[in-house]
Amino acid sequence: MITLNNKIVNKFGIHLKVRDIYKSYSFYSVFNLPSVFCYGDLDWIKTIQKTNPSIGNALEKYNGVTFDIQGALFEIADGHVAVKPEVFKENIPNSKVSAMLDVESVDNIVKICHENNFDIVVEPRVFPWGTKEVVIKDPDGFILVFREFVKK
Repeated sequence: MITLNNKIVNKFGIHLKVRDIYKSYSFYSVFNLPSVFCYGDLDWIKTIQKTNPSIGNALEKYNGVTFDIQGALFEIADGHVAVKPEVFKENIPNSKVSAMLDVESVDNIVKICHENNFDIVVEPRVFPWGTKEVVIKDPDGFILVFREFVKK
């Protein structure tokens, strides 16, 4: 077994296959996720550079952007070399997988959702294990759980 600094896994990331990269990017942008790399055609790269002029980029046959959230990579793209194109057009039929995003204020997330007409799937709720959570879906139906740690 090969390890790096005695760790088997050194970093975690998730890659979402999206139907409409512009719509998904607009959705995720309202949460101020820090973009660190983009790829695609020149029009797409210029779109990302409007808010992040110095972002690393590469020309590619499909468009995508990578966000870095406290060391975890979160990537959205409308294509991938190892994935059949029809996968990007499929609906998400269930919510077996979700992303948890820790935030300072769930109330702020709710405000952002209302301002942008994003549907809230599960209203804010405080759980016995010390979190307040709200659940929303992205434009493709991917579940996002925003968590705020609260004092018991």
